[in-house]
Amino acid sequence: MYASLKEWINVPYAIRPFIKYNGAGTKVYDERVESLCYPVGDVKVVLDASGVEVTSTATLYVPGNEPIKDTDMVIFEGRERSIIRITNYYRNGVVDLKVVYL
Repeated sequence: MYASLKEWINVPYAIRPFIKYNGAGTKVYDERVESLCYPVGDVKVVLDASGVEVTSTATLYVPGNEPIKDTDMVIFEGRERSIIRITNYYRNGVVDLKVVYL
């Protein structure tokens, strides 16, 4: 299953890495970094970072070495979207695939 998913990771998206909060408490992001993913447009209920159930309307599968964090912003299909949660799939003790819920 994972091998086929990794073969389908060919759709462009971008990450805007989180840098810090400014004095007003607003998130400050760095310049966008282009990358590839395998998107799935599905609706799921997932737990966010604080353990609250939230509805995710899109899932991106990205390579395990992708430098993405749940505080980053994702730009997909021309829209900026916050990350609800990231889960990891491991192979031989190393993150092989990341699942990003938007």
